[in-house]
Amino acid sequence: MPAQKMPEILRERGERIMQKRENRKRYIQKLIRLTPEEDRQIKTAMAQMGVPSFQYYAKNQLVQGKVVQIDFSELKDLRVAINRVGTNINQIAKHANENQGVTTEEVAQVIDYLSELKEMVAAKLSSAEKQSLQERKRTVRSDIEEW
Repeated sequence: MPAQKMPEILRERGERIMQKRENRKRYIQKLIRLTPEEDRQIKTAMAQMGVPSFQYYAKNQLVQGKVVQIDFSELKDLRVAINRVGTNINQIAKHANENQGVTTEEVAQVIDYLSELKEMVAAKLSSAEKQSLQERKRTVRSDIEEW
């Protein structure tokens, strides 16, 4: 490439960078190179933590030194249990509609199902866990919204 062309190319590139600066909050790029093993480790960590993107993961690891990990496995188990209770209640409601009424035993059974449901929810989500979960959700949502 001729020497006189080089400054012109650099000037054009500089103008493009300045335009990007005006359009974006985060305009500085960092490039890293990884081995295949490092890439696999990062992808595994991202999958375990459920982070939405590499950019989110990297920014949080570099700036904050941590990525918030939310374990939803217990909540998934709770959802399955709630669905089972809901199915049982729906069966009783269907029976009541077909037979034009319900017995006292069936009403008692529904009340038992609801009590069981309340106990499961209370056991899984103490007030401290609820607050912690809500705070983590807010943090993750605000970080995602920033991107």
